[in-house]
Amino acid sequence: MTTPHSMPYPVIDGVRPLLGHMPEMQRDTYGFYLRHHRASGDSLRFNAYPFINFYSFAAPDALHHILIKARQKYSRGARWSRIVSHIGGKGIVTSTGDIWEKQRRAVTPYFQPAHVDKYTDMIVRNTYEMAQKWRRAGNDTTINVSREMMSLGLVNISDMLFNYDIRPRVETFASAMVDGFYYINRFIQNPLTPPRFLPLPVNRRFARDKAIADAVVRDIIAAVRKDDENCMINALVRAGNTDRQLHDEIITLLMAGYDTLSTALAWAWYLLARNPAALGKVKEELRDVLGPQGLPNAENVERLSYLRMVFKETLRLYPSAWAIHRFSEEADEVIGFPVRKGSSVVLPLYVTHRHPDFWKHPDEFYPEHFDKAEVEGRPRFAYLPFGAGEHVCVGAHLAGMEGVLILATLLQHLTPRLATGAEIAPLVNFTLKPSQDIVSFAV
Repeated sequence: MTTPHSMPYPVIDGVRPLLGHMPEMQRDTYGFYLRHHRASGDSLRFNAYPFINFYSFAAPDALHHILIKARQKYSRGARWSRIVSHIGGKGIVTSTGDIWEKQRRAVTPYFQPAHVDKYTDMIVRNTYEMAQKWRRAGNDTTINVSREMMSLGLVNISDMLFNYDIRPRVETFASAMVDGFYYINRFIQNPLTPPRFLPLPVNRRFARDKAIADAVVRDIIAAVRKDDENCMINALVRAGNTDRQLHDEIITLLMAGYDTLSTALAWAWYLLARNPAALGKVKEELRDVLGPQGLPNAENVERLSYLRMVFKETLRLYPSAWAIHRFSEEADEVIGFPVRKGSSVVLPLYVTHRHPDFWKHPDEFYPEHFDKAEVEGRPRFAYLPFGAGEHVCVGAHLAGMEGVLILATLLQHLTPRLATGAEIAPLVNFTLKPSQDIVSFAV
């Protein structure tokens, strides 16, 4: 209900009886938000199903209000947590309260720079092995970049956090997780999706995929728990986790540790292939900093300033988590607009990251957006690739460091090219993935 001091929302056209804006939103999710925010402003109220109040805010001040200033009025929502728990159980992504705080304290030390930076050489070694495999495939071989980056991310996260070699099972695990993400996205996008207990083919397939992923996680726990006293698994045991809780945390960390990074890297290859000037600047920086055929390490990676800007710009244009979802536990007013209790609230980072008020070239690949002067003149909450507040991504430093190391290592040996001239559109899944994979490499 609008208070005397709050503003009315703009009227959004395209409403269909009963379904509201949902058909358009489901058909072209990220484009839907971008179009309507640019046409009607930063604060919008959409018509969803009759029983859903639905708001979307794209202004940095609104994100700051919801994620920080008034965070006690918002939660992730029971429905969202229940859907994500189809894969991750009650892991750190879906748990709340005392359980979440206990798990967060237990895993945080393993993502601190002092711990993560010890694995620089391991990440480079694993990446170099992948580069050699691609070179053996021959010049201009078309590579499924998304899948390759996914495999590399899984190998790295398993080596780093669990000291476990997932290589023999990486393909089956990755396939199961990809299918699982598509499955849970159906529930996020459509509240009327048939429930899991019905014996439908899609539900049976998900059950098979989940069984594959669960078997890998059980093997990790069994293999590592008895051999490595200092690994994260035993830290979780010391924190009082049961075997069920261990399973949920491991599968959550695996999927969070590789999916967002592998998606960002797939987009980085695509953007570099489409922008030869930026690719040339990266190659020149690598020659200057690393020397001919040199490899990055803990010391010289900090000097790859332009490559870091490229990675940040990739996450601006294609944030792996394209939106942050919240549920209003109390009535609120956000930058002058009312929000009813019990409403769905979307913070579309894809829109905020392309807001023309804060980005010189909002829809273009322009790494110079992250020059020091540009960053200093921009609101903090105009760029949130890893979220903000108490639920900020615990692996933010790892993702930034690992992404630059992987790009630097592979670009020393390979040059990305587009196999066709087609433009790749984002596909809204659990993360913002490329709709197809058409990158080849020259060695």
